[in-house]
Amino acid sequence: MATAPGSLYVVATPIGNLEDITLRALRVLREVDLIAAEHVPVALTLLRHFEITTQVRPYHDGNEDVAAYVSELRDGRSIALVSDAGTPAISDPGRRLVAAAVDAGVSVIPIPGATAPIALWSASGVDATSVYIYGFLPRKRAARRNALLELIERGLPTILLEAPHRLRDCLQDLAQVGPETQLVIGRELTKLHEQIWRGSAQEALEEFAEPRGEFTILLLPADPDLASWSDDAISQALADAAAQGASRSQAARFVAQQSGRPRRDVYRLWPFESHDRHR
Repeated sequence: MATAPGSLYVVATPIGNLEDITLRALRVLREVDLIAAEHVPVALTLLRHFEITTQVRPYHDGNEDVAAYVSELRDGRSIALVSDAGTPAISDPGRRLVAAAVDAGVSVIPIPGATAPIALWSASGVDATSVYIYGFLPRKRAARRNALLELIERGLPTILLEAPHRLRDCLQDLAQVGPETQLVIGRELTKLHEQIWRGSAQEALEEFAEPRGEFTILLLPADPDLASWSDDAISQALADAAAQGASRSQAARFVAQQSGRPRRDVYRLWPFESHDRHR
């Protein structure tokens, strides 16, 4: 089946191991008129390995690139969109081109393949029918901590992506706002030094003292045990959270999620005077 003229193919490429590319992806990359790549040198490494000689041009989510590629699609050229690894338009460039193609009435065809969040979920052993895929956390500490609190409060297994130079900041914040949260961490998934590790955020800080590679993290919020959370237990948990630097609001949200008690009830059990600095 030949590629269709005037169509945009969103092609997933391997996240590490080149053997993970699909036969369909290889055929599409050979048959399209043009490949739009996040970084041309990275794309060429893949294409040369499989002896594919299709023309490659750079693509970024800027207005000029989007307009130029949509114009070519309207003229009947078939284009494959690729990122450096995984699926374009998820955590990589491509969303604006896909949206513009849809608006222009262009056919957009997904060519699925390897993806780090699904790979980690499949190997996690987690008994869950729903997992929330969040992606990359905010870079600023306050926003990152708030995001982690909200994710923990959801009570759903959650998948994060993180770069090595930001991993320890993420783990340190998580150790403070969600010390009971368990993690499944995938490092360098599908690559030579692949590692799948399980434990708490504090234990992860010891394991990954010098992070190297790309990280995918599955958060497993602690299951609330409603029967064991008395008012005294709530107050103690709030005090523990405050001692780790959480504000009154942050502590109440976290303890409410852990205990299953309504946040307003937890908030009333704050164990300090109203003028306390943790308010």
